[in-house]
Amino acid sequence: MTAPHDFRRNLARRLVALVAAALPATMGMGVLPGCVVQESSGGPCGDATERRACFDWPEASQGTGGSGGAGGIGGAGGVGGVGGDAPVMCPSQPEAKAILDGSFGMHTMKSEGTFENGRCCYDTVFQPLCLGGRPFLVNESPRTAAPVRGAFASGARCPEAMAPNIDDLSADERALLAAAWTRDGLFEHASVASFGRFALELLAVGAPADLVTRAHQAAQDEVRHAELCFALASNYAGEAMAPGPFPFEGRIEISADLASVAARAAREGCIGETITAAVAAEQLASATDPAVHAVLRLIVEDEARHAELAWRTVAWAVRVGGEAVRAAVVEVFAALGQGAAGERTPSDPRLAAHGRLGEAEAKEAARRATVEVVLPAARLFLERLGGGEIRAEA
Repeated sequence: MTAPHDFRRNLARRLVALVAAALPATMGMGVLPGCVVQESSGGPCGDATERRACFDWPEASQGTGGSGGAGGIGGAGGVGGVGGDAPVMCPSQPEAKAILDGSFGMHTMKSEGTFENGRCCYDTVFQPLCLGGRPFLVNESPRTAAPVRGAFASGARCPEAMAPNIDDLSADERALLAAAWTRDGLFEHASVASFGRFALELLAVGAPADLVTRAHQAAQDEVRHAELCFALASNYAGEAMAPGPFPFEGRIEISADLASVAARAAREGCIGETITAAVAAEQLASATDPAVHAVLRLIVEDEARHAELAWRTVAWAVRVGGEAVRAAVVEVFAALGQGAAGERTPSDPRLAAHGRLGEAEAKEAARRATVEVVLPAARLFLERLGGGEIRAEA
């Protein structure tokens, strides 16, 4: 029996016990519609969709020049030359995929790039990924800051993350690890904003002090996670990396609708953070680098508590919120997909030692977490609500 399996089993027991204690067996008020969960390869992370994906291309201005002729001095036509700007060549499909996958999912490239108004654009199929931590969503789309060069992690607060062993890593491996841990750091940084908004919404719906306190503590945990991830990223990159200003872009919407707050807590916390904790446990089991192992051990413990906070919040909400809240939560769990079992494609052992799973292995870890942890707690939750049985189709 593996350590990740033990973690999933123990977390499932904790969540089931929490639900059983929070929702008395006699609280069901009538029978809500039964919930049949259809297979969904995307699960709680969303389904694959076709999209036109673009990114700013830094070399767009190359070949253009200043004064001195049609081509400009040093431009495509030389001094006084002819011919104007040189055509801009977009990155190859593999290069573009590496750039695009630095956001919030995996892109399957369907076309070569075309240069459009300072950007390179590609036809892709986009598969959202479960994010580390609780996402900050704007119009249902996750948002993070942009990475910048500069210090974010404090050496005094993050001594265990200062020295991953990079001596036997190639330059390409270090670059990949730097990008991956930077991406995780951005997600964790966004979780600070998400929990901040969540705490305000708990106040807006009159939640008890215990839940508000736990939400603020979770935000502090996410600051720590972001520091640790950026500390690792900086070491792999060979230069200090940090999140830039967070793109709130004006007014932040704070919901005072208990049904909406409960539904998002169920989706982002009961499902999303529970899966995040279990996937991080898989990363921890593979990580042999001492610094990475220490970081992941802390993240796993914290994310499990954050998942429990979500289940506590939703249980409180359905106790006090009436039928509208109950129906909103049932709808979230009804959309939960088990997904088909994936191939156990092994990760690159050199990268796994530094906490990085392969794409297929990460997806399979998320599926196992859904089946072994989320579904048992969700079934009991709906049973206590009188909401029928979840049937996860294999």
